[in-house]
Amino acid sequence: MDPQILQRIKNCKTLPAIPALPLQVLQMCRDDKASAQKVGEVISKDPSFVAKLLNVANSSFYGGSRHKVTTVTHAVTLLGMNSIATLAFCFSLYRDLRKKGGGAFDHTHFWHRCILASLASKILAKRVRVINEEEIFLAGLLQDLGILVMSEAFGNEYGTLYQKANQDHHALEALEQGRWKTDHCEIGAWLAETWELPEVLREAVRGSHNPSLASTEDEASRLMILCVALSGRLADMWCHPETETAIQTALELSQELLEIDADGVMEVTKQIIEGIPDMSAFFQINLGKPEEIQKVVDLLEQTIHPSIPTDNPEPVPAS
Repeated sequence: MDPQILQRIKNCKTLPAIPALPLQVLQMCRDDKASAQKVGEVISKDPSFVAKLLNVANSSFYGGSRHKVTTVTHAVTLLGMNSIATLAFCFSLYRDLRKKGGGAFDHTHFWHRCILASLASKILAKRVRVINEEEIFLAGLLQDLGILVMSEAFGNEYGTLYQKANQDHHALEALEQGRWKTDHCEIGAWLAETWELPEVLREAVRGSHNPSLASTEDEASRLMILCVALSGRLADMWCHPETETAIQTALELSQELLEIDADGVMEVTKQIIEGIPDMSAFFQINLGKPEEIQKVVDLLEQTIHPSIPTDNPEPVPAS
């Protein structure tokens, strides 16, 4: 990254900051002596998150519970420390940063894509049997964090460029490179590093458009980066202005990155739709009307199994 560009970003006094609650929870999760009760006590300081957490613990997306979860300690025990830390991070990040982004920046579309991508990341992780689904869920949400950084550092200039991209993510990346010789993936990875997030998260952000740019040490990390890279393309089926184009891209990259065939993409898409109500409730965001969400499945079905044209001529109207 150009040192002058980096300095301009560093000089920005409104850069996104890591929320206090998830930072504390993350630190506790790294402490072998931390108990579910102690973590629960910290989380209980944030009543709004407690309410969200209990809803998640009882949701079908997280498997639900045979008995209704009514306490934070029970939720921590049921979901596990890593899940709790991730959910705390995601909730606080969204709540604290959703108003970031200056000028013509489209907050709603930005978070819409991020949340769908995080959901897709988790589903893909389960499909390819990556152990830490929650870490991938967080990486999916963070992959476009650099957009918030650039919108704060470059203000209206970036907002205008964001509008020019017209919700086309690859067009946005090209415009960023053309103007600043860097893009939101590189800048997002830089911010993740300043936040001292795990290296695999930083690399997943860096490689979210081009996985070859990310450095990997093992197969699990490689798969995680590929899941995150693909998650954005799956989210684009709902977020790209040309749905048919986005579907075709998702089908091609699913095969290329994770060897998921067309029928597999359909399965993943249906699972994303099943998870949307829980994500909408957790983040308090409208991710689309049911008919708009379902439209993607219908178009995907038509793309995978196009109708066979009939050879019968049209009937001649009676005279």
